[in-house]
Amino acid sequence: LTEEEEQEVRLEEKIRNAIWTPLIENTRDELSRLDKSTEQFSAHATCGFSVHTDLSDYETAKQKCENSSWIGFPTPGGRKLASLHSELENKIATLMFQYAYGGEELEGTRYEGASNWAWIGLEKVKKTEARPEGAAKLVWMQEDWEWTDGTTLDHSSYGNWMTRRTSDEQIQPDMLKVEDDYQTAATIFRKVLEGDSSGVWDDKLKSALHPYICKFNVPVHYIVFPELKTWHEAKSDCERRGFYFAKIRNKAENDLLVEAVKTVYDDHRYDKKFHHENWVWIGATDLKDSGEFEFYDAEPIKFSIPWAKNQHDNKKTKEQGSQDYVAVSRWGEWDDSYGNDWNRPYACQCNPHGVAINKEMEEANAAWEIEVLRKDEVKKRLSDEKENERRKRKQEKASKKAAKKAEKAERKQNKATKKAERKEEKAAKKKAKKDQKAAKKNAEKEQNAAKKNAKK
Repeated sequence: LTEEEEQEVRLEEKIRNAIWTPLIENTRDELSRLDKSTEQFSAHATCGFSVHTDLSDYETAKQKCENSSWIGFPTPGGRKLASLHSELENKIATLMFQYAYGGEELEGTRYEGASNWAWIGLEKVKKTEARPEGAAKLVWMQEDWEWTDGTTLDHSSYGNWMTRRTSDEQIQPDMLKVEDDYQTAATIFRKVLEGDSSGVWDDKLKSALHPYICKFNVPVHYIVFPELKTWHEAKSDCERRGFYFAKIRNKAENDLLVEAVKTVYDDHRYDKKFHHENWVWIGATDLKDSGEFEFYDAEPIKFSIPWAKNQHDNKKTKEQGSQDYVAVSRWGEWDDSYGNDWNRPYACQCNPHGVAINKEMEEANAAWEIEVLRKDEVKKRLSDEKENERRKRKQEKASKKAAKKAEKAERKQNKATKKAERKEEKAAKKKAKKDQKAAKKNAEKEQNAAKKNAKK
């Protein structure tokens, strides 16, 4: 190779590692975790696909995917034989297929072992009665094929049909005739061929027996279990099943949990608001710092929590301790509760990183935060108005009290003045009477003296 070609190879390898290494690690992690729930059902699963090792023909595999929503855990949106619309999905399917059989080592030669190929949900639905007259090895018209999810194919559709090793020339499907039947359904190869990132496809007789791969119509995120447990028991049981205790990181996820609850409970609610079966445990607590809620692994909660009215109140009792554990109502409100002895349903989650936020969810989250801000502003305005009204009433009360006090003081002063005036008046009358009496006495004395002088 030239230096320039070597650089291109290294760059391609770097890009491939950046894309596929995390995917491989995450897929294998999910498979090994969820084996705790699925392995007893001859299945292995991620949060979006399941691979099944019970050998089945194509139609039976379709029915098994579609007729069962339980593979050790519920898949509420249902499943179908896997439709693979991208290299990413094809890679996940291949990784799961390899995991189910311990790697790429084949069962006999390529076409000998049933476990070398797995059914996927792609079938020929038009012109299935015979190969086109004069057709070469390849029999391929996109419009004749359809995925089980109803998607029809065109020239832009993803595909990974087998090609020649020496070129990129497509050689499958070939609609090979075996006895009186034709190959009209697609399988995926367990071994990754040189130059490919995932398993190639080949068409097979629908009557052939192979493992099969299902795809969840809706990726599993929250799973609500109706068994009543304490908060700590719920956390342990999620982990025992290979899941995580549920985290709600935004309003859109809060709404998703409400939808998950509806798959377990109907619309009936108990009349008593805080009836235990109206509430579902999630993995949030303020045990570390009272009043500061976070997830069980110390991850902070960064969105505006939709607390129920007058919550959180952090009640405490001598017998039950403090309300340090979060439950979410069937209608989406949060409450802090006694986690040590209250038994409630609980929610686990499959993907620890949360759901991929689409535009609709992003808008819902933004609308929620705006609404919370609006309500907080209204609440503050009403609180300020109430406080101003309280201050106004207090000032009016103080003014009335001061006026009443002044009035009382004035009455007291008036009373004292009148009392002083009466006292002065009384004293004046007394003095006048005294003076009158003294004057009368002096007059009598002078009269007596005059009489006495007159006698002399």
